[in-house]
Parts: sequence; C-alpha cells; structure tokens
Amino acid sequence: MKKSLAVLSATLVLSLSAHAASNIGQCVYPKTKIGANGNLVFKHPIYVLDAPNATTSKRALTTFAAFTVKAEAPGGFVKLVTVPNYDLPNPDSVAGKVIGWAKLSDFDFQELRNCN
Repeated sequence: MKKSLAVLSATLVLSLSAHAASNIGQCVYPKTKIGANGNLVFKHPIYVLDAPNATTSKRALTTFAAFTVKAEAPGGFVKLVTVPNYDLPNPDSVAGKVIGWAKLSDFDFQELRNCN
C-alpha cells in the first residue's frame, strides 16, 4: 500500500511539472513602460509574424491587449490568439482569433483571471 501511494505521488508530481513546462494556454501581455506623457508605451517595438521564423513578413503590434498562447515553436516563438472582450454584448465573438507569431520574450505572463 505504501509503495503504491509513493508511486502515485511521484507520478502526480512528475505530471504536474511536465505540464507546467508548456506555455500553451497561458495569458500574456506586451511588455510596457510608462512614457514621458504618463501613458503606457511598448518597451520596444513588438513584431507579429506570419510564421514562427524571423524571415517571414512581419507587422508591428499596435494594441495594448492580453493574448492567449495557442502554440509554441522553436526559437522562442508563440502563436497568439485573442481573448474575450467583456466590454461587448457577446464577449466570445472576438475570442480565439489568431493574431500571429511573436517572441515570448516580448511579453509578460498575466494571471488567467485577469486575461481580458
């Protein structure tokens, strides 16, 4: 009985640490700072790419919004999707739309309860 309990405990601990190694499903927000006029500004330009490599076409991120990580790729790239907008009558109408790929290092993690 003690052995089976120890094996079950070890399995649970290992499965939790394996799941925590993934960023999929996490909420992220662009890294920002307070600008000279008191408004939020990006720490540096954040680029959204069409594919998870630096040679594809890119565009600058312009919105200060939270995103959910949908997928990860080598090189620190994550696929970003939109989150529900609770200012709208149907919050889920804008959720889940793919924004593109970006570097995870350009974002800070945010608590899931604040991901809106």
